[in-house]
This record gives sequence, structure tokens and C-alpha cells, in this order.
Amino acid sequence: MKVLLAYLCDYDDRDDYYLSLLPYGITSMAAWLEKKGFDITLANFSREGHRGALAYIEKEKPHVVGLSIFSFNRTESLKLIKKIKERHHNIKIIAGGPHATFLAREIIDRYPQIDHIIQGEAEHAIAGLLDDMENGRSAEKIISGQRITDLDSLPYPSAFAGRSMGINHNEQYKFIVTSRGCPSNCTFCSSPSFWSRRTAFRSPENIFNEIVHIHRKYGVIYFSIRDDNFTMKKDRVMKLTRMIRESGLYIMWNCQARVDTIDEDMLREMKLAGLEHIQYGVESGSESVLARYNKDISIDDIVNAAGATRKAGVYLSIYLMTGMLGETGADVKKTIQLIKKILPGDGIVSPVAYYPGTAMYEEMKAKGLVSDDIWFKSHESGIFVRNDPAVHEWMNRLLNELGKIRRHSWYREKDFREHRSYMGEDCWVTDMLEGDFYLHEEKLSEAEQCYARVTEKYPRNVWGHLRMGKVHFFKEEFTVSEKYFRTAAEIVPAYYGAWLKQAEALLVQGKRGEARSAAERAFSLNRYDARIRNVKNLLHH
Repeated sequence: MKVLLAYLCDYDDRDDYYLSLLPYGITSMAAWLEKKGFDITLANFSREGHRGALAYIEKEKPHVVGLSIFSFNRTESLKLIKKIKERHHNIKIIAGGPHATFLAREIIDRYPQIDHIIQGEAEHAIAGLLDDMENGRSAEKIISGQRITDLDSLPYPSAFAGRSMGINHNEQYKFIVTSRGCPSNCTFCSSPSFWSRRTAFRSPENIFNEIVHIHRKYGVIYFSIRDDNFTMKKDRVMKLTRMIRESGLYIMWNCQARVDTIDEDMLREMKLAGLEHIQYGVESGSESVLARYNKDISIDDIVNAAGATRKAGVYLSIYLMTGMLGETGADVKKTIQLIKKILPGDGIVSPVAYYPGTAMYEEMKAKGLVSDDIWFKSHESGIFVRNDPAVHEWMNRLLNELGKIRRHSWYREKDFREHRSYMGEDCWVTDMLEGDFYLHEEKLSEAEQCYARVTEKYPRNVWGHLRMGKVHFFKEEFTVSEKYFRTAAEIVPAYYGAWLKQAEALLVQGKRGEARSAAERAFSLNRYDARIRNVKNLLHH
């Protein structure tokens, strides 16, 4: 039985970096089903759209197609399902994902083309369903997924070795998830309903082994940990960071956290292990608005977390929302005051929206102010709580303030001196971030001094060699630049970027044969990077 697990984002989002990536859940499901012996193809049709997806299905003729449906991609996904069934009546269609989980009955009733919907965690449920299909056993239309508490029992998504289509592995697998669920009960979030406010954790050993696997197989040197709250268990974070440091694995990474689960000890250890950027869900600077969100954090929590983050010299990002029922201009003014106080490097501002499974949405349904019909009548990715002119003005004010504050919040010479004093001389991330600051300011000598500290003290640190190569390239010292990029490629042979930069340094020296070999190596590692294709084209003209 051939099974195609697929995803496509909304057509208008196809150029959005994040929305066009595969959701983590479907990649985990592919690895699990492959481990259980099923013939799996994993496809991302975000760029190809319906036409590409239908052509691929016509060619490969799978027996089963599984699609991951979110609120933001529901329209395109449901259209594709109808088209698949019109052309291939015998293909079984399975739907999953958060939107399908919370609106399973409504979707099944409106789309008889869907054979089954799996609610919640799908790995075990879909394996059982496929087994039923292979053995001619009947199954329910709507199937409840089984909660997986032992996450270490699941294979890494990046371990999937089957057929894939439209997937940039170098980008896809740098995003990792180390836990499932969140104990918080925020009214705007569907996590409390999806995970029942229970959390399952992967062990530090399992996480570390996955990072090593991805680093060696795909050459990933920068990771993004996408847990709802990575710092929920301090002992787990501290053990993982110690493992990374002791291994000599020089990676950089970012993560998301709640402001009430972070402290100076964690930030210090995390930065020493490569953390350079952290994102906090701040949402608002108004205590009354935070209470409406049921965030269960205080302004003091936010200020303390931001202060600890800046003290460690980790770049600080915040998520904000505006447009809550009852929110006023005075509340927005408090958020602006908070921005000025905590000095984030950047931030994202979103309008408050209803989504299936959230407490806000269920409350509005109970009051008769919204119904599930809206998700089939409207094509908007979310249903905004308020759509009045004031909210648009508040969005612009907050975004403008975040843009202005960066002139004061972005780390500079004085900050880096303080970071080095606090973190000590053994924190190579401080050297890298300070060097990047000077490089941006075109102060090449100062940048070179920072990067040289890294290459001299940590000769196997690929980041130092990459940046030294960049500095010498800017100084038009191409032979020296080539040497550093060559060393970077020797340290992490699977990292396409080192080979690309080596090709560029060789090309400007007129060493076209060597440059062509380096470019071909880069292309073999990443066929999706436009810069590699451009260099290849130059070398073949």
C-alpha cells in the first residue's frame, strides 16, 4: 500500500518562509509509519499548488493520501481533497491537524470525499487505520488519536528515508520540537484543548542525539526549537545544554519560552551552549488585557525575563497581540511603555483572532455570536475578534514602536563589554554576536578580532571560520577567504553554505574548475538555494 502524506499552504502564503514549510506533525508521522513498515512518500505542495499535487498523484498513484489541515490552509486543502476524489475515486483520503481535530464532524458532513479524520496525535492512530485498510477491516470515520507519553519511542522526523517531494531538508529539519503540550490555559490558544493541558517531554539524550544526527546528515549549524515553552523544565534544559557544550558541537540556536519559566542560570547555560535568540509570548503591557488572555503572568515577570535576557547578551524578541474585546487605547499605551522599558530587539504583532478549539472561540459560540459555519463561508485564515479602525491603528503604532526601539535596543560596543564581563571569556557566542555587529557596521578589523578569538580558541568551531572567510572576502583577500571556507567545509562536510562560499571565493580568483566542483558539491547538498543555482549558472557560461 502506497501512502502519500502531503501538505500545502494557502496560495497567497506560498512565499511565506514559515507557512510554506511542512508542519512538524506530518514529518513525525512519516518517520513513524516508515518505521512500522509502510511505503511512505512525504510531499510539500506549497510551491506547486493544486496542479502540481494532482500531477504528482496521477504519476505515483498512491492508495492513500493524508493531508494536514490548519485553519490557515483549510481552503486550499479541502479544495484539493475534492479534486483528488473527482479524479481518483478509489484513493482513500485521511485528514488530520488542528483544524480537522476541532471541526471533525462539520468537515466530514460537508466533505464526504474525506474517508477518515484523525483527531489529535496521529502517529499510532494512522498506523492502526492503515493496518485496518490493508486487512480489509472497517474503521470509524472520525478516529481519536492516542496520547503519546513516551516521545523518545518515536523516530526523529529527520530519520525519514523514504521518497520526498518539494522538501528542502536543510531548512525543514533545523526546526525541532522537544515536547508536546503546555500546562497553561491561555484563552487565545488551542493547545489547552488539543493537549488537555498535559505535557510530554523528550529526554535530553534523545534531543541531543537528534541534533547530532541532523548536523551530520544535513550539515545544519543553526537550529530553532519550536516547543510552546522550551524552558518549562529547568533540569532538562540544563542537562541538554551541558551535553552540547561537552560534546564540542558548535551550533547556534533559538527557542520560545514563557517569561515565568526562565532565569539567569538557564540563560547563561543556554548561551554557553549556542543560544543567541529567544522569543517570549508577552502579548500585552496591560495587566487587565493579560487577565483576559488568562496568561497568568505579571508585568514584573516580563520585565525580569527581559532584563535577564539582555544581561546574558541573548537577542530578545517578543510576540504581541492587540484587538482584544475590551482593550482600549490606554491599554495599548501601556504596551508601548513596556516596549520602551524592556528594549526588545524585534517583535511580531498580531491581531487577536478566534480559532477552533480556543476558549475565546467556544465562549463566543456559546453566546451565539459565532458558529462553525463561518469556517466554510469565509476564506480568511482566522476570524478577527475586532476589525474596527482602532485596531489597525494600534497595530501600526506597536509595529512603529518596535521599529524605533531597535535603534536603542540592539546591542552595541558597551553592551558586548558588559556581556563578556558577565558571561566570561569562554562564551564564543558573545564573540560571534559582537563580530556580527562590527561586520554590519563595516568595521572589518574589529569584526576580525572577534572572530579570530573564536578560531584560535575553538579551532573546530565552524562559525568562526565562516565569518573569518566572510571578512576576508569583503577585504578582497580571496585566497585567505577561500582557506577559511575550505576549513569550514572540512569541519562540517554536509553544510552546503561552506561549499557555496568556497565556490564564490574560487570564482573571483579565476579558478573556475575548482569553483565548479565546489558549487556542484553545494548543489548536491541543497538543490533549493537560489544562490547556488546562480553560481552554477555563472560557471557554465
